[in-house]
Amino acid sequence: MKTLDRRGENTEAILKGRFVEEQLREEATDIKAAQTSLMSRRGFRSADWYDKRTFTISGNQMDYDHMPRHRFVDMKTRNTKSQGKIRKKSHPNHNRIFYGHANNLIKRLHFGYTEAVKEQLSRDLDE
Repeated sequence: MKTLDRRGENTEAILKGRFVEEQLREEATDIKAAQTSLMSRRGFRSADWYDKRTFTISGNQMDYDHMPRHRFVDMKTRNTKSQGKIRKKSHPNHNRIFYGHANNLIKRLHFGYTEAVKEQLSRDLDE
């Protein structure tokens, strides 16, 4: 038997949605902190490196907007017309951080939605 709220929506689906959104917000905060830490250790001083990164959470989707140069510094090589493919100093501030946190997020979403979490979300929903 499914429980319905006053709008006729499935309460279980609402609770799952809130749980996913909460986990995405926490992970976005962790990713931003990890990137900030790495960039400050690597000598990125300009405010553009820090201010022009945004995370947008809507429902069960997280969008990340950044400047193209954030991805450029993450690359290990680049192609030039005169020299061909050359190695450059890379700063792993994008892929390594995102894929590491993606694995954490998958585990949290898979194992974190327990009965205790459901009860807490349900209490928060009633307030």
